[in-house]
Amino acid sequence: MPPIESAAPAPPAAPGSPLAKPGALRGELASLKIDRSRSRSAPASTKLLWFAVLIALLAALGGAGYWAVRDRLFPLPTVKVESVRIMTLGQAKTELTATGYLESRWQAAVGAKVPGRIANIPVEEGDVVKEGDVLAELEHSDLDAMLASRKVAVTLAEAQLAEAQSNLDQAKRDFERESDVFQRLAGARSTMERAQATYFAAQSIVSARAAAVAAAKSAVTEAEESVRNMFIYAPFAGTVLTKDAERGESIMPGGMGASSGRGSVITLAQLDKLEVDTDVKEDYLGSLRTGQPAQVMVDAVPDRRYQGRLREIIPMGDRTRGIVKVKVEILNPDERLFPELSATVNFLPDQTEAEAEASLKKGVFAPVAAIQGEGSSQFVWIYEDNKVRQASVKVEGEANDGLVPVSGVLAGGEQLVINPPPDLKAGDEVQIAE
Repeated sequence: MPPIESAAPAPPAAPGSPLAKPGALRGELASLKIDRSRSRSAPASTKLLWFAVLIALLAALGGAGYWAVRDRLFPLPTVKVESVRIMTLGQAKTELTATGYLESRWQAAVGAKVPGRIANIPVEEGDVVKEGDVLAELEHSDLDAMLASRKVAVTLAEAQLAEAQSNLDQAKRDFERESDVFQRLAGARSTMERAQATYFAAQSIVSARAAAVAAAKSAVTEAEESVRNMFIYAPFAGTVLTKDAERGESIMPGGMGASSGRGSVITLAQLDKLEVDTDVKEDYLGSLRTGQPAQVMVDAVPDRRYQGRLREIIPMGDRTRGIVKVKVEILNPDERLFPELSATVNFLPDQTEAEAEASLKKGVFAPVAAIQGEGSSQFVWIYEDNKVRQASVKVEGEANDGLVPVSGVLAGGEQLVINPPPDLKAGDEVQIAE
C-alpha cells in the first residue's frame, strides 16, 4: 500500500467568503474606519475675517444709531437765507410794478375807401414808408376810361365856350354900332333893339358855356378822385407790420372775413412811438401821476432796460376787475422793439436825467440784513453745502426795499445768511429754517 502524502496548507479564505472566519473579518473592517479622534480646527485667517466683519457690523450699527439721534442730542443752528440779486438801481427803487404789452401810439389797419380787387401791393412787411407813399393799388381800368371821356368833354365844353365868346364879341359890336346910328337919328329903334337883344342873348350863352366848362372840369375832378381812391396811401410815416391781403383779393370797407372781403390791406405803425399798455389796480392808483418816470423791461430783450414815462392815465375804470388802464411811453426805443411784445414796467420816484440814466445800469444787490460788520470790515455769511463761509463786501449805496448795492466777490445767486447768530463761525454746519 503506497504511503499517504501530507496535504498542503489551504490558502486563506477571501473576505466575504463563507469560509472566512468572523473574527478575522471584523479585524479587517476595523482597519478601514476613519479616525475621528483628531480635532478639525479652522485656519487663523478665517477667524480674523469673521472678527473684522463683526467689528464692521457693530460700527455701522453704532454710526446709524448716532446719526439717528444726533439731530436730537446736538441740533444744528437754524438760519434764514436770501439770494444775492443782479438788478438795476431802477428795479431796486421801484414803487410799483405792472405788466402789459407794447403798442404803437400811431398804428392803423389801412384799407381802401371803396370796394375793389387788388392789382398791386408794392411794399413788403418791414418796409419803412413815408407819408403819402402808395401801399396798394386796386384795379381801375374802367375809371381810367371814364376819366379820359370826361377830359374830352372838358375840351368840347371849352371849345363851345370859345365859340359863344366870339359870338358875344360880334353881338357887342353890332349893338354898339346900331346904338351909335340910332343916337344920330339915322337908324330905326327896332334895329337897335334887336341888336341889343342879340347881345344880351350872347352874354347868356357865354355864361352857360362857362358853367358847362366848370361842370365838365368838376366831372374830371370827380373821376380823378375815383381813380385816386383806387390807390391806398400811407396816412403817416411808419413801418409796414403786416400785409393783410394779397394781389387778386377783393377788399370791402368794413369787411370782416372772406365772405365779405378783406377790410384792410396793410397794418402800419410808427415804431419810434412805442408805449406800454398796462393795467394798474385801483388800490395803487394814488401812487401814480402823469409824467412819472418808469423803467421798462421787455422779455424779448433781456439785456436792455428802457427809460419810460407815464404818458396818460385813462379816465375809465373797470369795476369787474378793479383796474385802471395806463399808458407808459418808451423814451429810447430801438429796432428790437415792436408791438405786441410783453413788457414789465417799474414805476420809479421822481429823479433827474442823470439819475434816470444811472438807474438803467445793472449791479449786485444783497439783503441789508445779511451785511455784518462796519466800514472796511463788512462781510456776509454765504451758505453752501450745509455750511457757511465768510466773504468780504463793500456797500456802494443806500438801501432800498431791503436791498443794498455791494461790490466784492459776490456775483449773484449766492445764498446769504440773514440776521446770523453772533457765535457763527466759518465752516459751521447749519440748517435752513422752513
